[in-house]
Amino acid sequence: MTYDQLEELGFVQNPDGSYSRPPNLVVGRISHTVTQRPSRPALDAAQSGEEESQERIVLRIIRKAPRLLDADNFAGGCKPLIDQVRYAGLIPDDSPEKVEIVFKQQKVKKGQEGTLIELIGEILDVCFD
Repeated sequence: MTYDQLEELGFVQNPDGSYSRPPNLVVGRISHTVTQRPSRPALDAAQSGEEESQERIVLRIIRKAPRLLDADNFAGGCKPLIDQVRYAGLIPDDSPEKVEIVFKQQKVKKGQEGTLIELIGEILDVCFD
């Protein structure tokens, strides 16, 4: 919430810079426009017509470190990396229909740390280190 919005709701600024409301002020809500993401079809939904044989791209992320992470921490921490691979145009989309993402970890000695990204697909066979 911005300072202008607070003042529109009747809040007053205190000498220390904080905002407070008079005791008799009834606070309303500010509406925010929320854009809805387009819905994806269910994975098990029947498709009409002939099904196209389309191989998904496999994005394999291999983390090399002296200490292994919990699987959920590793996968969650890879989100910015996956987004950058998408923004670079190396994968068309990070949806499950287009890309299969595989997370692996290897325990290595200190000084040999790194992240290996492999992209494997019908036309695509790239490896970045």
